[in-house]
Amino acid sequence: MYDADSLSSLSLTIGMIVVLLWGAIWLMRRMRPGMPAMLDNRDCAVVRSLTLGPRERLLVVRVGERHLVVGVGSAQVSLLCELDAPLPQGPGGDQKFGEAIRKAMGRWRGG
Repeated sequence: MYDADSLSSLSLTIGMIVVLLWGAIWLMRRMRPGMPAMLDNRDCAVVRSLTLGPRERLLVVRVGERHLVVGVGSAQVSLLCELDAPLPQGPGGDQKFGEAIRKAMGRWRGG
């Protein structure tokens, strides 16, 4: 039927094709816009994210110099408020994040 040379040649060729495809996919992912290395140059970025439910999230989005609190649901995106000051980076930021959200929501509700 088939001799050993043709089978080894075929398997080597298929192996090289698989490796080339894997390399091409890896390279395309590395060159894709929006990767973390390019986040500093973007005008709009998600600063923090908090999952509230299976399809609901609370996001702080940086647009230029402004920090906006946005509610994202399964059917819509709503602007909740704008933060007075940017959120601090580093450890302990989650507690300060909650305080900033409570303060901003209190102002928004008029309280």
